[in-house]
Amino acid sequence: MLQKIYFQSPIGIIEIQYTEKGVNSLQFVNRETATENQTLDFLGFKITSELEKFFENGAYQMDLPLDMTAGTEFQQKVWKALLEIPAGETKSYRDIAEQIGQSQASQAVGNANGQNPILLVVPCHRIIGSNNALVGYRGELWRKKWLLEHEGALQKSNQINLF
Repeated sequence: MLQKIYFQSPIGIIEIQYTEKGVNSLQFVNRETATENQTLDFLGFKITSELEKFFENGAYQMDLPLDMTAGTEFQQKVWKALLEIPAGETKSYRDIAEQIGQSQASQAVGNANGQNPILLVVPCHRIIGSNNALVGYRGELWRKKWLLEHEGALQKSNQINLF
């Protein structure tokens, strides 16, 4: 059964959808507040606890079960590759294309990145353009910049073009 909860983060309200298998959607939403008095089951509590730890410490590696049933086989490959990028690091679309063995597929990687249904946990915000520019983020570029600063990626590489 699909559950839906909301989480108040420092950069906006997050809507989380999950099944008994794990998280299958995590998106920023335009709402004034997170829903009051949510009843959390065990997994809902674990999800919100992991998000709290991440927002307290950007280097924290969230440990959540994922229900990644959406997407094509190619998108699944891209999303799995994103899971391997540690906090504080960035990769380009080209890097991911090469990692999955399809070096000419940078644009397709960008499209798959933009369709990632589980923001933050599947860290598509850690992808930058080959020219080191902050490009594309469904959660809005200002959030991407905030997340990369929070994780320490911008301090490590002052070569990232912020806009």
